Amino acid sequence: MTIRPYDWRDLILLHRLRNRGMCLDTRLMFTRGAPALRHTPLSTLIPGGNVCTLVSRADNSGELSAVGQFLIRNNQLPARLVCISPREILSRPEGTSLLEAMAHMAGERGAPVLIAEIDESDPAFDSLHAAGFAIYSRQRIFRLDSIVEGKTVPDEEIWRSATDRDYIAIQSLYTNLVPALVQQVEPPPSRYERGLVYWSQGELLGFLDLERGPQGTWVQPYFHPAAELDDNLLSGFLLGFSPSQSYPLFICVRSYQGGLSQSLKQLGFEPCSNQAVMVKRLAIPIRRPVLGKIPALDGTQPEPSAPFANILHHKSTANKTHSL
Repeated sequence: MTIRPYDWRDLILLHRLRNRGMCLDTRLMFTRGAPALRHTPLSTLIPGGNVCTLVSRADNSGELSAVGQFLIRNNQLPARLVCISPREILSRPEGTSLLEAMAHMAGERGAPVLIAEIDESDPAFDSLHAAGFAIYSRQRIFRLDSIVEGKTVPDEEIWRSATDRDYIAIQSLYTNLVPALVQQVEPPPSRYERGLVYWSQGELLGFLDLERGPQGTWVQPYFHPAAELDDNLLSGFLLGFSPSQSYPLFICVRSYQGGLSQSLKQLGFEPCSNQAVMVKRLAIPIRRPVLGKIPALDGTQPEPSAPFANILHHKSTANKTHSL
């Protein structure tokens, strides 16, 4: 088995495996579609691009060839495992070797962790766990295809588009809401200007991180515990979602925002996936003192700003004067 970066010689293999893989980045899958391997030829033309692809070539008839891909979104660490094809490779030794190779490459690019999102009932879940991935959080994905009439007309406009003035408040909401363990592996929202904010009595109580794609719209909610999650609040952001649109709306509810589930069901959302957010640590920062010489003390002689007094000469002169 030979593992190397993807190049144009692998186009035939890519075409053969394009519909046999699994996508491990839920946001990408629900907004752009899966598998993401179709983006690979373009990524080779972009210097310093954030999509990295490895190919595992079989050396004998008893092995399977495979393709694995990860990305670093918006130049932000960590790295995210995007796609592995074919799916069955994860249950074989070649799949473990491919995962290790991708982790090694992600570490070389400065990523401290590699993230994969997968349904806990998927057979590949055990393979990822055996490869060193651990559960850091759980999430439930809700889907809405059409609006339930009579439940989506709020009394007033509650949500508005985020601006630069909301940046500090959004960061503060993220810091106070998201568990510290998750913050270690996932950065706060960076493209906040595409989201929606909800203010009440001078305090930010809600932020919706939005991403729109040709396959659907993705919503990552952040609600302060003081926010009242009633139909009036949750239906407010649906005003911009037309039931005539051909793509659905997805909301990702993390385990620390579990109170949203019942409210979303009342608005017509249906759960479509229960997933584990799995993380493989690639590097651990080690703090140690850095020793350095101080030029004024090591290897140099001090230069006086004034001449030294001749102490012996003055002492001898003083003794003679005293004796007289």
